[in-house]
Amino acid sequence: MTQTQKLFHKDFTLMVIGQIISIFGNQIVSFALSLYILDLTNSASMFATILVVSKIPNILLSLIGGISADRLPRKAIMVVLDFFTAFSLLMFSLLMKHCDIIALTAAFMILLSIIQAFYQPSVSASIPAITAKEQLTAANSVTTGINAVATLAAPALGGMLYGFFGITPILNLAMLCFFLSALLELFLHIPFEKQAPATKGLWIMIRDDFKSAWQFVTKEHPIFFQMLLTLTGLNFLISAMITVGLPYIIKIQLGLSSQLYGIVESGFAIGMMIGALIAVKGKQRFTIHNAYLPLQLGIISITMIAFSILTLQFPMPSYYMILLSVLVGMSMISVFNIIIQAYMQERTPSLLLGKVSSFTMMITQLAVPLGQALFGMLFDQFASYSAWIVLIPSLLALGIAAKTRSILRALPPDQ
Repeated sequence: MTQTQKLFHKDFTLMVIGQIISIFGNQIVSFALSLYILDLTNSASMFATILVVSKIPNILLSLIGGISADRLPRKAIMVVLDFFTAFSLLMFSLLMKHCDIIALTAAFMILLSIIQAFYQPSVSASIPAITAKEQLTAANSVTTGINAVATLAAPALGGMLYGFFGITPILNLAMLCFFLSALLELFLHIPFEKQAPATKGLWIMIRDDFKSAWQFVTKEHPIFFQMLLTLTGLNFLISAMITVGLPYIIKIQLGLSSQLYGIVESGFAIGMMIGALIAVKGKQRFTIHNAYLPLQLGIISITMIAFSILTLQFPMPSYYMILLSVLVGMSMISVFNIIIQAYMQERTPSLLLGKVSSFTMMITQLAVPLGQALFGMLFDQFASYSAWIVLIPSLLALGIAAKTRSILRALPPDQ
C-alpha cells in the first residue's frame, strides 16, 4: 500500500475520473435495457427473470475474478475489460435489428455480468493499494460518491434519451464511455505484488483460494462473516424488492413515464452522495460501533414506500413519497455500507484483498437473484397487495438491523 498521505494523488484521481465515466456507461445502458424489456413485455416476472439470469454469472465467477485480481496486474484487467465492453456494445447495436431482441438483451446482460465479475474485484482491490490506511474511509466515501454521481446522471439522461429517441443513442453513449475509461486507465500505476506461480491445477487453486478467503472471514475475523450475513439478508429483502418493485409500481401501477422513473433512479444516486458526505464529515460521530443507527433509519425510510402504494389513485403524491423514501433510505444505508467496507479493508492483507472482496460480493449478491425471482412473481400474482409486498420485507429487515446493533455494540472499544 502506498504511503502517500494526500488522497487525490495522480493515480487515485485518474481512477476516480475513469470510474465516473465507466460507471456512467454501465448505469445508463443497464437502466435503458431494463426499461426496454419492461416496455416490451409489460411483465414484472419477465423483467425479474432477465435480472436474475444476468446476475448468476457475476455470482458464480466473482471468486475467480478475485483470484485474478490478486494474481494478475489489476490495471491490465481493467483496461482490457473496458475496451472489450465497448466492442460488445458495438456488436449488440449491429445485431439488435436482426435477432430476437429479448434473447439478445438477456445474452448481452449475461456478458456484462461476466465482465463485472472480473472487473469489480480489480477496482475494489486497487483502492487500498493506492490509498494510505488512514485515508481509506475518505477514499471509500469518494468512490461511493462517484458511483452516486454517475448513477445520478445516467437515469436522468437515460430516461430523457430513451423516452424521446429510443435505445440506440444510449448504446452509442455507453460505448464511448467505456472506450474513454479504458484510455484513462492506461495511465494508471497500481502497485502489483506478484505471487508465486501456481503449481497446481486451476480448480485446485480456486478451491485453495476459496478456503483461504473462507478461513480469513469466518475464523480469523468472525465479525466479517456476521456482517456478510447482514448484507445478504438486506440484499434479499430490500435490494431485490426495490429493483423489481419500483419500476413496476411507478411505470405499471402508477402509469407514470420513463422520465419520472429515471428521476427516482437518480434519487438513489443523490442519496448515495449524501451518505458519502455524511460518512466523511461525521467519521468521528459514526464508527463501527454505532453504524447500525443509519442502517435502522434507512430501512424505516424504505418502509414508507408501502404507505405510498395505498394512495395509488393519486399518482403524483404517491410518486413524491416514493422519491423521498428513496432519498433518505439510500443516504442512511450508504453510510452503513461505507463504514463496514472501510473496516474490512483496513483489516485485510494486500494479498487477500481480491479474494476477500470477491468472496464478500459472492456471498452478499447470492441473495439478489433469488429475491428478484420471488418479488417478480409476487408483484405479478398479487399486484393488489403491493403495499404488503413492500412492508413485510422491510419489517423483517428491521429485525436484521436490530441483530446488527447487538453485534456491533459488542465489539471491543479499540476496534
